Amino acid sequence: MNLVFKKDGNMDKNEDFLTKAGKMYDHLLDFFAILAGIIAAFVTLAVCAGILSRYLLNRPMAWVIEISEYSLLYMTFLSAAWVLRNNQHVSVDLIYSRLGNRNKAIADLFTSIMGGLVFLIIVIYGIKVTYSQYVTKYFTPTFLEAPKFVITIIIPVGAFLLFIQILRKIYRILNQLIKGDYAQLKGTEVEAGFQVEP
Repeated sequence: MNLVFKKDGNMDKNEDFLTKAGKMYDHLLDFFAILAGIIAAFVTLAVCAGILSRYLLNRPMAWVIEISEYSLLYMTFLSAAWVLRNNQHVSVDLIYSRLGNRNKAIADLFTSIMGGLVFLIIVIYGIKVTYSQYVTKYFTPTFLEAPKFVITIIIPVGAFLLFIQILRKIYRILNQLIKGDYAQLKGTEVEAGFQVEP
């Protein structure tokens, strides 16, 4: 499918599938970010309740620490692609800030390709490990004895979301390089699907 951009930045009506898919994907990332926030709020309340229960009632809640550990994993992988979409990941730009706009775009392309390969590997091996844990019915030797695959399934899911977001970033950077438009997007600006506005 060839993407045709009009002067006003809108795609031809017959060729806006990627834009619609991108908007749906953005809604999915927003939902997962909200879910991560809800989990964070729940963990905060659970830890406070655990502390009060232990020191005031002398009845420790053994499951709180375990749930907190699992929740940290879920919060990280549910929100990572959303953070990347908004350009809010921590970065060291000691050398990057001294580059020209074209070289910044090339550096962004290189790091995005490398990141995409890393997350693709995590997706592949994450699926293998999770499936193996499901088949062998492996349970954690802890208080809750949770099925291990329920805990680890978020790793390939979150890595896949990051992989897709990196593909979107690569598409945007390539579009910038082809058009010769090297202006960097601000952290508050996010791409709508694969549509890149001039």
